[in-house]
Amino acid sequence: MTLSNQEWLVLEYLPTSLFTLKISTATNKGGKTLFVPTPYSIKLSFINAAFRIGGEGLAREIFGDIKGCDIRLSPPERLYVLNTFIKILDESRDKNSDPYQSTIAYREFCYFQGMLNIALSLTNYPNINIEKIKELAAHINYFGKRGSFFQYTNSRTIPDLPPGFTVKSTDPEGNIKGYEIVQPLDDIGETDSKDLFDHINTFSNKKIERGKHRIFVLTYIPYKMEKSSNRYTAYVNPYRCQDAE
Repeated sequence: MTLSNQEWLVLEYLPTSLFTLKISTATNKGGKTLFVPTPYSIKLSFINAAFRIGGEGLAREIFGDIKGCDIRLSPPERLYVLNTFIKILDESRDKNSDPYQSTIAYREFCYFQGMLNIALSLTNYPNINIEKIKELAAHINYFGKRGSFFQYTNSRTIPDLPPGFTVKSTDPEGNIKGYEIVQPLDDIGETDSKDLFDHINTFSNKKIERGKHRIFVLTYIPYKMEKSSNRYTAYVNPYRCQDAE
């Protein structure tokens, strides 16, 4: 896929720990993970960083800049999805017993090799404060679940997005050769709503409505399965890894 005639700000992050972010349809006991952060989680990470360094005023300003921004991702060269079983506390079905009981749950964790590239479309956003976005990017240290740490390393602006970035099922056209993974990634919806910020603000009483303020788009991810065992599954990004078959 090449999205031409568009300008993109590409942010580079180095994964520094295991990554996990449960698929929206996963149950508490069957936690399959997404393979990349979602546009929704990335935008909220920017809002969180803006709150921390500039308060609500800066958060509202940045939210206005990026709420409708198209975000694409180029995942690291290699991915190893680790299969694990852990003990968790789950709500008890027996009203006469303790409110929580210990049980076993399935979890997946992603180990990355390589850099994660996050591309933000600057098209239709001529007044976006690029320097402030770069500053905030350096204050983001995790995406999705707390503990899924990433280290910001660099940024650059490019005129066209090359092949190897995620492709949405809603795109009118796109080359998805080598894209063997399809997952539902969430994003911010109802971007013209005047009170949208209050819905995503955790300090507000207004709630996020699924399918309205938070929408899901099936997205093709450039990973091919390389090998698999009962403990892990290895994937390779054919657009980033030179020795991929």
